[in-house]
Amino acid sequence: MGPELANWEHQLADYLGVPMAIGLKSGTDALYWGLRSLGIGPGDEVITPPFTFPATVEAIILSGARPVLVDIEPETLCLNPELCPEAITEKTKAILLVHLFGNCADLRRFLTLAQENRLHLIEDAAQAIGAEFQGKKLGSLGSCAAFSFYPTKNLGALGNGGALVGKIIKPDCPNSSRLDEIQSAFLSIKLRMLDKWLKRRREIAHRYRSALNGYVRFVESAPQSLSNFHQFAIMTPYRDQLRQFLADNGVETMIYYPRPIHKQPAFAGLFSGIHLPVAEQASREILCLPIRQNLTDGEQEAIIKLITKFFNQL
Repeated sequence: MGPELANWEHQLADYLGVPMAIGLKSGTDALYWGLRSLGIGPGDEVITPPFTFPATVEAIILSGARPVLVDIEPETLCLNPELCPEAITEKTKAILLVHLFGNCADLRRFLTLAQENRLHLIEDAAQAIGAEFQGKKLGSLGSCAAFSFYPTKNLGALGNGGALVGKIIKPDCPNSSRLDEIQSAFLSIKLRMLDKWLKRRREIAHRYRSALNGYVRFVESAPQSLSNFHQFAIMTPYRDQLRQFLADNGVETMIYYPRPIHKQPAFAGLFSGIHLPVAEQASREILCLPIRQNLTDGEQEAIIKLITKFFNQL
């Protein structure tokens, strides 16, 4: 609660173009306090996607509300706006949107949907710092938004960290949930370099797309948006074979996410019997390739050659 935190909160709010930012100890805390600040709790329902990190659903459960899973779009792997209306009931209080991998969900349609049904629109922007929709930073368009600054994020702290931002009344967060001074100072310095790092990530992503077009399917961002490419995700029915081939040749890849939320044992009691085919297919076919601002052109070229070699040998 010192000057470094106050300075960081002002810098982040200015960068995102929001009225306020509250530094917190994690993205999960940011989601939880965002729900609390909007008065969401027991007896309420929150619509959210099944293809996300568990914290999205955990925060809803911690608030006392019930998460309602709606399937995702096959192009963006974000929540499908066409399927949401049938999930809205008199108990629905919010749509919790996830900007997966730093790609943008179709905010134009979700803002209209939220307005027509008098719902809050919450942005889970944990992976989306610096991404944009129609020239505005993600996290600035809904009722509130949550960010994560876990060390592996595009803007990472020395340890864990998060922020709640937006057009909200400041929640009464306990001091134990607030971001500490060291993390705040570290993030303030790194924020100055963020746009430069994102430019490099976008160059790497463009090179992947140009070289691998026709070999794999790409996870897209919504029209009129600009991804921050927290992950560069591809989809292929040969995912497991490709991943093993790359591993055998010294290239590490990751699967985000191997199981959608409704297939995870921890949530079995909440979502038993649910079938969400697009999310389930995505879990079988998704693969995230190396992408970081210090990935060299030579390293990327070696990865591309291995991938094209794999498919040309099929």
